[in-house]
Amino acid sequence: MTPQNKERMLQAPLADRLTLTIPEAAVLSGLPVKIVRAAVLNDDLQSFTVGSMTKRVKRTDLDDWIRTL
Repeated sequence: MTPQNKERMLQAPLADRLTLTIPEAAVLSGLPVKIVRAAVLNDDLQSFTVGSMTKRVKRTDLDDWIRTL
């Protein structure tokens, strides 16, 4: 088993994750990445930065934002 396969086995399914990258949030919401990214940039959808560049969205914030659409 490769290290990548082991890492995938340890990850929770997308629907069960507490935080999501912007592309993951887009997949889970069924919306285009462009729309989710624009919501983050416009502060309509709260996000936080992990490391130097990776933006993440809390699952609860994504759910709240989707309810407002």
